[in-house]
Amino acid sequence: MFGKYHYNKNIRNIVVLFGTIFNDISIKRTKADGTVDSEFKVPISYGPSEKFLAKLNQSIGIDDPKYSITLPRMSFEITDFAYDPVRKLQTTKKFKKAKNTTEITSVFNPVPYDFNVTLSIMVKYSDDGAQILEQILPYFTPEFQVTMNELSTMGIKRDIPIILNSVSTEDTYEGDFLTRRALIHTLTFTIKGHIYGKESDSGIIREVDVNLGASFDKLNRNIDIKPDPLTADADDDYGFTETITDI
Repeated sequence: MFGKYHYNKNIRNIVVLFGTIFNDISIKRTKADGTVDSEFKVPISYGPSEKFLAKLNQSIGIDDPKYSITLPRMSFEITDFAYDPVRKLQTTKKFKKAKNTTEITSVFNPVPYDFNVTLSIMVKYSDDGAQILEQILPYFTPEFQVTMNELSTMGIKRDIPIILNSVSTEDTYEGDFLTRRALIHTLTFTIKGHIYGKESDSGIIREVDVNLGASFDKLNRNIDIKPDPLTADADDDYGFTETITDI
């Protein structure tokens, strides 16, 4: 059981899913007369907010954009995840998919896990933070569902609930003129995801041969069932040929 390598990228897909939801947020800077002065997308990346704040302070006085960091920006990370027994389905049930005309691929029901994710919104100006929050909060009531290609090799798609748990705000400015001011809005989420086990291949049953009788030594009927045509694929329009022989 253990030691047989498999990697379905379930956890990686959760990270990609969450990042994709927030990768198209933008803010606008306006002039006194209300006209738009500039508009730009807010970058998002995986990692703790402390990492980017440390880089922000280290880049003081550096004009080269390759070595400096600017605000606003967002970061997120999975803080922990735990088994969710409430969503557990029957362990022995399988998803099945025809691999070819002679083999079928199957995988057992996935194990449900709750992934807790922290999203950090780091801004220099409070209005930037307000713009970003107002593009996020209205969609979570507190749940927002996204259709996810959960296991592409099996063609399994599922609506994944993402629940907003809390929102908090912190101002990192402490009065040091050499320290840049950063407002941090922290949003915590729970993603109702799944983790799948190893897929397995097996032969497709293409014939059923049944002997009927009162006992094994007194058989009086044989029933043989085959697909028609014999070369039919799982997705083809086919029927069955049933042959009944009295013994």
